[in-house]
Amino acid sequence: MRLTDLLQRLLCLIALCAVFSSCAQTEAASAQESVAIQVQRSSISQEKKLVLDRFQTDSKSCWQKFAVNDCLANARRQKYQALAPLDQREIQLNTRERELKEFERQQRLSDKSPSKGNS
Repeated sequence: MRLTDLLQRLLCLIALCAVFSSCAQTEAASAQESVAIQVQRSSISQEKKLVLDRFQTDSKSCWQKFAVNDCLANARRQKYQALAPLDQREIQLNTRERELKEFERQQRLSDKSPSKGNS
């Protein structure tokens, strides 16, 4: 993993920690969190692309070996092992994004309800 990717992930985590430390979420905080989620999602997709590119390279090199099937199986195993934590992170992001959207929906509904009573 490159240093720029690590720094990008670190900045994302710092942004998420700052958002989570705030007890009262405001629209600005949810917007920041949405941006942080999108940055992390982008980082995950870049990492997945690297894993899949490595798999393509490894599987092509397998055809030069005598034990092709064993080599291909090892390449697939490595790919799945590398993708598993990325998939878990993506699932966590999806969950957090759903929670954030629900929070925003509840905020919109609560903002609308008092205005009806005053009319």
